Amino acid sequence: MILEAISLVALLSRRPLAEPFVTCHRGTVSYRFAGSPGTTFRYMGATYSVPMNGVIELIGHGGDRAYQIGDRRLPLEPWPADEFGTRTVPLPEP
Repeated sequence: MILEAISLVALLSRRPLAEPFVTCHRGTVSYRFAGSPGTTFRYMGATYSVPMNGVIELIGHGGDRAYQIGDRRLPLEPWPADEFGTRTVPLPEP
C-alpha cells in the first residue's frame, strides 16, 4: 500500500518537460454560405443546396478560393473571417 502511495505521488508530482502551447491555424478554416433555402452553388467541384435554415457550412480545403453560382465564378476571400477562421459568404438572390 505504501509503494502504491509513493508511486501515485511520484506520478502526480511530475512536471512536463516543456510547457504546452497552442498553435492556431492561419487562414480560412471553413466557409459559411448563407442564402435563400434551395439556392444551389458549386464549391470544390461539388454542388450544394442551401437547407431550410438558410446556412450551410463547409470545411475550407485550402485549394479553391472561389465558388460558382449559375454561370458566375465568385471569389471567397473578400468576406472577412471571424476569430475562428470562418468566412460568412452571402449568396446572391436567385
